[in-house]
Amino acid sequence: MLPRLDISVKGWASAFRTAERGVLYVSVSCTGNDKAQVASTVSNATERIISTFRQYATKTEDGRYPHPSAGITAFTVSAPTARSIVAVPRDPLGRLIPDAPREHTIVTNAEVVFRDLSLLAQLSTELTAMRNVSIERTEWRLTESTKADIRREARVKAIKDAVEKARDYASAVGREVVAVSIEDGPSKISHSDPWSAFNLFSTAPRYASMQQQQQQQQQQQQMYQQQAQILQMGVQPQMPVVPVDGPALEPSTITVDASVDVKFVSVDEQPVRMSDDESGDDSGHRTSLTERKRKKT
Repeated sequence: MLPRLDISVKGWASAFRTAERGVLYVSVSCTGNDKAQVASTVSNATERIISTFRQYATKTEDGRYPHPSAGITAFTVSAPTARSIVAVPRDPLGRLIPDAPREHTIVTNAEVVFRDLSLLAQLSTELTAMRNVSIERTEWRLTESTKADIRREARVKAIKDAVEKARDYASAVGREVVAVSIEDGPSKISHSDPWSAFNLFSTAPRYASMQQQQQQQQQQQQMYQQQAQILQMGVQPQMPVVPVDGPALEPSTITVDASVDVKFVSVDEQPVRMSDDESGDDSGHRTSLTERKRKKT
């Protein structure tokens, strides 16, 4: 009998889908010495974008779910956050000048989930034209049902990959195997990570370069607006439009990777096949032993 054959393999597989939802992350911010004026500016700009979102975020009659025709399925707006920093100018002798002006910054964040991706492009153009409003980035997602389907597809492909590997190994040595143990392995879904709340106050140097940040932000918004217009018109640009740290408008492909560890064993302990010569010699040997025993008796 042949000894039992054990084969342990890892199956890998990936499944792909084009994003079905686009998420726009928007911030409303203002900086100035008059805190009340800064707060009013942010409040007014926030009300404008909320009014815009509500036009496309219609609900069913019970008000619990997005209407099937709604281009925006959900949106949330955070409470404003504020930070004040006092400049520390010095006189020629290096002494601090008292009563330095205080600079106030107030920020509100919004997250908007789009079912209609062409509407995402349209509103992106409108938002970039608004004062004190900036688009931080986009994120692409799948619906929960599609996410479940693609994960299932990846798992099935992974186990099939393991079976194919084990059969290849077993057939190379003339054996057949069956699976006796399956262990789920690491899996992941590749998409952009959720964007953390916009924060102007992480470091003092970042705050000190506010003017440079605003200039970069304006350049990014101009580039983003050009991309949105091109996507809306459906025109292929003569020269490629390359975003500079700006959000992409082309829906991304979302990938789910799955892995599985599978143990296989041979179907049975198959008997060892012997050649005719070996069989004959063995038979003759057994016969001679029997005859010698008879003679002794």
